[in-house]
Amino acid sequence: MSLFSFLQSTPEKQIAKLRKKVKEPHGDASVREAAADKLFRMGSKPALRALLDRYTINVSPSTQDEREKDMVKSWLVQLGKPAVPPVIDFLKNERAVYWPARILRDILDEPEYCLELNNILEFLWENPPATAFPKTQLIRSAEGLSSDGLTSTIKKYLEDEDDDVRLAAIDFLAACSEDSTREDLLKCYLAAEDRARIRLQILDNFVEKGWTVKGFRPQIEDSLPEDFGLTREGRIKKIRR
Repeated sequence: MSLFSFLQSTPEKQIAKLRKKVKEPHGDASVREAAADKLFRMGSKPALRALLDRYTINVSPSTQDEREKDMVKSWLVQLGKPAVPPVIDFLKNERAVYWPARILRDILDEPEYCLELNNILEFLWENPPATAFPKTQLIRSAEGLSSDGLTSTIKKYLEDEDDDVRLAAIDFLAACSEDSTREDLLKCYLAAEDRARIRLQILDNFVEKGWTVKGFRPQIEDSLPEDFGLTREGRIKKIRR
């Protein structure tokens, strides 16, 4: 397409053509990068949303892939708040959330990020994606954050159908205070009778934290694997045989 024809086309058509080039994994890197640059310079929400589609593909070699993705990240972080709406839209609808989640976290301060991440996880709970991968990645991205709302939402994922999602939720909640999550984790343990990975992850976290099974001792004691036991105080311990 000539420059004149490009300029004569509608913004929607321009964005569609540029999106196609940005998502081409086998083409010349310079073509992808030029298309990405044009989308960024257009600056509209649809254009930035199309730019984010660069994260839906991987290219070879991996060093080139990393360079291009980091380039897009640096542009959007530098842009700041105008990049937030298209990033949130991407996180709600796409599988490849690792880089966009990093972009969002770098743009927003911690309370703002907690709020937006909580809203995204609430959305995904109500509208489950086709694959569990984005849920797992987004919960993992909450590592180190402290938010009552986020904690409450992630508790819901203890009932997710996918084990990897539950494991991510377990690890996040085990890093919270004992009073706020202990009972939820014990209930998850008891409900996971046929899910050995879930039970083992919870037991390992309780051993590491030294948390008690107060209020659940009979049920927990009856269901512990052979290499676990309870102390007099109700703490879970590993038994060396």
